[in-house]
Amino acid sequence: MEYKLYLNFVFQNASQENMILCPCKKCGNINWHFREVVYKHLIIDGFIQGYKKWIFHGECTPSRTSSTINLAYPYSVYHQFVREDDMEGMLRDAFNMRSHSLQSFPPEIVASNDCNLGGNAFTETGRSVPDEEPNEEAVKFYMLLKEMNEELYEGSKFSKISFCIHLFT
Repeated sequence: MEYKLYLNFVFQNASQENMILCPCKKCGNINWHFREVVYKHLIIDGFIQGYKKWIFHGECTPSRTSSTINLAYPYSVYHQFVREDDMEGMLRDAFNMRSHSLQSFPPEIVASNDCNLGGNAFTETGRSVPDEEPNEEAVKFYMLLKEMNEELYEGSKFSKISFCIHLFT
């Protein structure tokens, strides 16, 4: 019953074309699925660890007082570009990040107190975030992820990366 109430809320507040980012342990808010599929995933796999405020599902909009989130990931811009062109999916494919059970924000965002994410929101069950610098590939990935969410100019429908891709197509 709890999953059905959750899905009612999410599909009313955060669905795109009758799909949402699946918050199950296997999908980790990366894959888009229809209601029936998400329901099955939640029953079988359960929610990802640490996902208490549903920032991808309409419950929590990052506050305007947080400079970290607002500068790096404007909420409306993030959702606009991910939902329209799946730029994040393309970046995850390019950097072979599909297999990681990561949510869509890099660790410095998770470390903030916004939306109660907590330190383990990005980690697999029972694992903790290592105290080491990201490798070169991860740095490139997070830089591109950030640029994916930055408007080309104020009011633009393009992100920096989506504009470059549209130039080449």
